[in-house]
Amino acid sequence: MKEFVINQTYYKVLLTISELNKKSYYPLNEGIYKILSGVIDEETTPFMSLITFESLSSYSSKKICRLTLMLFRHGYIGKIFDPASKKLYFRTTEQGEEALADFSKKHRCSFARRKLKNDLTIAKIV
Repeated sequence: MKEFVINQTYYKVLLTISELNKKSYYPLNEGIYKILSGVIDEETTPFMSLITFESLSSYSSKKICRLTLMLFRHGYIGKIFDPASKKLYFRTTEQGEEALADFSKKHRCSFARRKLKNDLTIAKIV
């Protein structure tokens, strides 16, 4: 069986979850997708300053779900229950925090943001 190795993409997902957890926020898959793809709405506006915001804009929601599933299966992230909403949210584990520290020491990672998606596609000209 192949050993699971964290690459840049897994690192960005794990870093997003970790940064949210440090601010006492715990995301669902949809929240991670919104941040990484750069969706701007009332829920993501406070997190636009995250280094990972809009860093994986070409990935689909399904791909982000697969990435979080693999991180969960290998113990890098866990789940925490919110009694108010009765849902399970993601949190980083000790193994995940260690993996973040190791990856950042050994590798350089690009967090280049793409062009903002708020360009007008239809304009009214009078």
